[in-house]
Amino acid sequence: MKHIPNMKEKTLRYPGHVEYIQVLKESGFFDKNLIDVKGMKVSPLEFTSQVLFKEWKLEDGELEMTVMRVRIKGINSFGVKEEITYYLYDEFDVETGISSMSRTTGYTATAAANMLLDTVFDEKGVFPPELVGRREVCFNYIMKYLNDRGVVCKKESVLN
Repeated sequence: MKHIPNMKEKTLRYPGHVEYIQVLKESGFFDKNLIDVKGMKVSPLEFTSQVLFKEWKLEDGELEMTVMRVRIKGINSFGVKEEITYYLYDEFDVETGISSMSRTTGYTATAAANMLLDTVFDEKGVFPPELVGRREVCFNYIMKYLNDRGVVCKKESVLN
């Protein structure tokens, strides 16, 4: 979305996560260039990915949460400066055993599939979520779908 010059995405993990990652980066563990290890050519990035993937995988039933904040600043359709913030907080569902990350991402994907089945969105081709969500009917469909499953996103609006 080239028309948005200052779009940013940040992912927080746990206290100290950034420092650990920085040490790995500075030590070359994310380097893509092959190195020789006892006669075998290995990419440090591939090696690191193999080691860390199993370490970062959640155990069955492990409690976790998903937190998201989306902040939008701009001029609304009435020509007034507005800042809209969406807040999402979701936790592991102990009753169903479904993780918050599965709930927030999986339910969004099934909402999109149902939106197609219900012909709420009927365009042909490949569309990134940002373009689908630009249509208010599609945005509202997905938000209701999530809300019906207990994934609640709250909206706050401030006019300047």
